[in-house]
Amino acid sequence: MDGDARLRVTLLGAVQVSRGDAGLPVPGARLQGLLARLALAGGRAVDPGVLVDAIWAEDLPAGPAHALQTLVSRLRRALGSAGDVAQVAGGYRLDVAAADVDALRFERLAAAGRDRL
Repeated sequence: MDGDARLRVTLLGAVQVSRGDAGLPVPGARLQGLLARLALAGGRAVDPGVLVDAIWAEDLPAGPAHALQTLVSRLRRALGSAGDVAQVAGGYRLDVAAADVDALRFERLAAAGRDRL
């Protein structure tokens, strides 16, 4: 696996993530939910409260901050690099370009198509 290859995230259909030609398994609904919410930010920071709400909604764990940190650690392991999910000012950030997230790329192309009509 090429450690320098960019992450690519597929959210339309089955949730999938890859680096280069290698698929990276991200098992479990909560882990996939965290990946999806971070990916939809297109490389921008997401507030921890927003992540907790997106992942647990009405069924909050006893210690949401600790539960989120545990989930982030699991996602880092699944992606193979601690640097893929960074804790930054404003929350957590997935090291992915908006162009490498299929849902964001679709939105951009659909907007461009509407503009051309």
